Amino acid sequence: MKTISDIMITELFTLTPQCTLLDAERLMREHQVRHIPIIDNNRRLVGLLSQKEFLREAFRITDKFGAHHLQDYFSRTEIGSCISADITTVAPGVSLKAAGETLRREKQGCLLVADADDKLIGIVTSQDFVRLAIRLLESD
Repeated sequence: MKTISDIMITELFTLTPQCTLLDAERLMREHQVRHIPIIDNNRRLVGLLSQKEFLREAFRITDKFGAHHLQDYFSRTEIGSCISADITTVAPGVSLKAAGETLRREKQGCLLVADADDKLIGIVTSQDFVRLAIRLLESD
């Protein structure tokens, strides 16, 4: 186990920029994920919706329109209007050490793994690194 492709998750839950915050809420709840890569029709990355951005938008809507309108605004707000386009990607062949250093330096909750054409092929979260550390410590 030496590269990010050894621990990346390839069964991905993605959405497009035209999907709504209601779609994101359902996906996060049903699959218990905190990061949703946002892709175009060619599977090219256009952004990332993390739980942090989702909650920020939920608080903004609640503050402006009230909690009783939240689901209505979720159903009308496209993800493209509130995603982070400042995403960190790595190639599948990058070393685990380099990926871990990138994750720590960028202070992100995940790294998106993309090919040379920016097509999404996997995701690695900070939790994947914690699982790896536990596995390595257990083998001692």
